[in-house]
Amino acid sequence: MLNHAENSQDLAIKATDIKTHNSSSRNSPLRGVTEDSFEDGQLRKQDGFLKSFEINEKFRFADGVAALEPEEKGEAEKSDCKYTDLMNCELLSRLPLHVPNVKVLSESTVLKARKNDCTFSGKGLSLPLQNHGDSEPWTTDKNAKASHSVQQILGMIDLPRKYCRYYFMTLRGCERAKCWFRHVPEQRHEKICMAILKTYISIKEKGLLKRAVQIFVRYYREVTPGEDFAFQVLNDLLVCLLKNCLLQEVFQILRVAVQVNTLPAVDVLLKVFEHVASLNIRNAVPKLISTFRKLIDAGMFLEFEHFNYITKLLQQLQVSSQEINVVLNIKSRFQERHFKSNWLFDCNLVMVEIQHCKEKNDWSKMGTLYVNARTGCEHFDDLQKLSLCIAEILTRDSEKDRPGVPFCDFADAVITSLTCNEADRIFIGRTGISVMNSYRKVLQWRKGRTVLDKLHELQINFTVLKGLIGAENLASRCQIVNNAAEIFLKTGSLDGATWVLRESEWTTNTPLWPCDEEDILNRHNLLCSLVHKYMRQSLYRQALEVLQNLPGFQNSSDTVDVSQYSCVFNLLIKACFESKNLGVSSSAVDFMLSKNIAVDFFLLRGLITGLGRSCLWSKARTYYKTALSLGCYLPLEGNLHHKILPIPFYVSEVEMLLAIELFLVSNASDIQSPGATTQSLQIILKRCEDQTVQSNSDYQAGMERLSLAAHVSDPKLFLKRMTVNVNMEEVYSLEHTSALKWLQENMKWAGKVWLFQ
Repeated sequence: MLNHAENSQDLAIKATDIKTHNSSSRNSPLRGVTEDSFEDGQLRKQDGFLKSFEINEKFRFADGVAALEPEEKGEAEKSDCKYTDLMNCELLSRLPLHVPNVKVLSESTVLKARKNDCTFSGKGLSLPLQNHGDSEPWTTDKNAKASHSVQQILGMIDLPRKYCRYYFMTLRGCERAKCWFRHVPEQRHEKICMAILKTYISIKEKGLLKRAVQIFVRYYREVTPGEDFAFQVLNDLLVCLLKNCLLQEVFQILRVAVQVNTLPAVDVLLKVFEHVASLNIRNAVPKLISTFRKLIDAGMFLEFEHFNYITKLLQQLQVSSQEINVVLNIKSRFQERHFKSNWLFDCNLVMVEIQHCKEKNDWSKMGTLYVNARTGCEHFDDLQKLSLCIAEILTRDSEKDRPGVPFCDFADAVITSLTCNEADRIFIGRTGISVMNSYRKVLQWRKGRTVLDKLHELQINFTVLKGLIGAENLASRCQIVNNAAEIFLKTGSLDGATWVLRESEWTTNTPLWPCDEEDILNRHNLLCSLVHKYMRQSLYRQALEVLQNLPGFQNSSDTVDVSQYSCVFNLLIKACFESKNLGVSSSAVDFMLSKNIAVDFFLLRGLITGLGRSCLWSKARTYYKTALSLGCYLPLEGNLHHKILPIPFYVSEVEMLLAIELFLVSNASDIQSPGATTQSLQIILKRCEDQTVQSNSDYQAGMERLSLAAHVSDPKLFLKRMTVNVNMEEVYSLEHTSALKWLQENMKWAGKVWLFQ
């Protein structure tokens, strides 16, 4: 199905008595692409492939670069016979498999046809030939594999349901006289159009490149290039067409590009001239010069050495002096216009025009005026003066109480201009900072938010810039970010405030971006306010992120005592407990411990209890060991090896069980030794030192929790109530059999957990 003849010519014939096979037949050249694989029953009717073609005595032969004019046919007839073999190869490679009654054209027939008419129709049948007799197959295994690989690449194109998949996703294309499905992308599908063109260019198959030209030309004759248009695709397509000697298609693309004011790179234009000169395609020169003139009129900018190089290539072609003079006249006119534009640039005159735009509130025109002035201005001082004047006008708009934000219209006009560069984007960003701060000073929060939204829409990272005028030019990065985040907070956008802080990487004071103590204090107050707002909305994960970036955590240069943050962290943990959010609680405690921030013991014990009740015993044991080291519980070292375990009555059943586990592991050798049955392990349920703060009911509840802890254990532990000591505290004995069984089943992991390193 592929024409693998490496030639630079286009061949197409119309044949009679040749009927193509049904697309769903076993021998279909689509090779696996059946009607079942297409949506909406696109190929359910097979009449599209049951058509007859008539042999036309006349053929149209394109020289691969440009169609011959009628008066040039005689010269073409004198060309060598290499086109005969080329034409036979193209013809045979496109005939169908297993087609009866096929008459292969002889060399004489082809030559006769070429003599009758040297122009071919340019429409190929794209049908492979049946292998008859001793003739060699025209498709080798290597070519078949290549064809299959190309088909796989085409099959990866993601198309909407209404598009013709034969046309877009097969090498052969759609052969229906009237197809029910689209062969041209819709206006809103420019991104899909670009994706298709990229795929065709990557495959580099001549038939697909011609189809890419058809798609490009038919699409952009109706649609103006939008934001999804990729200039690189245009340039790559032109270069690929040149490499395949498809000069006529190059001219089609350039003609449409001029019409929609979307110009290719200058290097690509020079490659077209080089291609024509290297192949000595003399008859393509008039069309080339005409296209060149249109590109210059459309705004393509060439250096003077480019004109000299083009003139040199034309002289190499030995074109007439009249054709060379056309290029020289364009160069002269271009040079005159360039000098005139520079001579006409008057900074004072531009200032007057800017003031006129200000009076008329025509901010878009002011943006266009800035772009034109920046292009024609040769002196940096004049451009700086112009930029400061515009920034001053846009900033002072905050003094007027009127609807709309002039900065947005101005920014759109500058960014959407074809000559917009990175310097313009920086200018817009710096001006936006000054305008944002001017609105903030007069408490016009909504207008300040509009400026920030516009900068975000234009993808300008203002957090790495400084203001252009006034105090903003000297403001620190921390201060600029603080002001932007405050505006988002005042307009009710917590996500916007957090986004600005993330974009700045929560930076406060660094050697590159120094700030003062007032900026640090403002950042602290801003983040605390943000945390409280998140907590009121139960957005605890976001609140923790903000807390983790308080001043003093990220930058070592911040002289801030982080221990003062203990209160706000504990407040977050308490709120998480109330909403049973153990994940954020654990993360907060981990962060506090890593930064040596004091954790409230009551909250830490609550976390341990919550984890145990949620069957997260591994984390519960880890935090229990940490709590022991911090002094949250009674010291145990002096009693463990005396086989006495004191447990405060007020702790939860989870804490009691963890204490018993540690007690068992510490006495494991005694419990497991022979004759240990006579040794008893005792547990004392301790009362508080201050007897006035407890009641019998509270102590009774503690006894019940101890019993529950023994039952929760796996395997269960059995406690026996022995006596009451002089302090009126209950004393229990731990049954040796249950303790031994527990150690036998759990000692492997319990020894690693509870034996301190």
